[in-house]
Amino acid sequence: MFCVDLNTMELKWSQFVYDDTNATPCFEWGEDGNGYIYTASSMEFNEGTVYICKINASTGEFVWKKTYEDVYFDESVSGGVLSSPVLGKSGTELEDVVIYSVSRTPGYSNGVLVALSKETGDIVWEKSLNNYAWSSPVAVYNEDGTAHVVICDSAGRIQMLDGKTGETVATINVGSNVEASPAVYNDILVVGTRGQKVVGIRLG
Repeated sequence: MFCVDLNTMELKWSQFVYDDTNATPCFEWGEDGNGYIYTASSMEFNEGTVYICKINASTGEFVWKKTYEDVYFDESVSGGVLSSPVLGKSGTELEDVVIYSVSRTPGYSNGVLVALSKETGDIVWEKSLNNYAWSSPVAVYNEDGTAHVVICDSAGRIQMLDGKTGETVATINVGSNVEASPAVYNDILVVGTRGQKVVGIRLG
């Protein structure tokens, strides 16, 4: 990972992040006034280990690292993190967590959705997925700050989870692999599938 001054194009810092990066990093200002970056690797070269990391945006130093050791891949399908995370919104019950989908672990076709503490990287909750997910999870919020997380998987199953516990509260199958990231407007989720369909689902 590289940090470049856009005014001078001078390299400010670089950091080794262990493997190929397909997931979009995300940035957040901390309560201490410092900026922080959350990033994660897919698994191409690292013998089954995937890293999720928090980095100090000013220095490039690691704040914490979380690893998954039993990640599978082959020449056509990568394992690890291949989607953007959910960075919990301030003032909601997700404000202290960042949520990642890790694919092809602990088995070849499986995955996990994990909520990690922003401060420590410790697991707050973890949801096992029968089928891995490349689609980015999304968070939906109620006016009182309660939240749900929606994840779409490679078998076409869409789950809505309780944001506090990770427990499934509703599920539907749209018939084919979902790799696209869903869009949510009010209580409608829209996503495209490998089955050449775009579906709209009412969440309420």
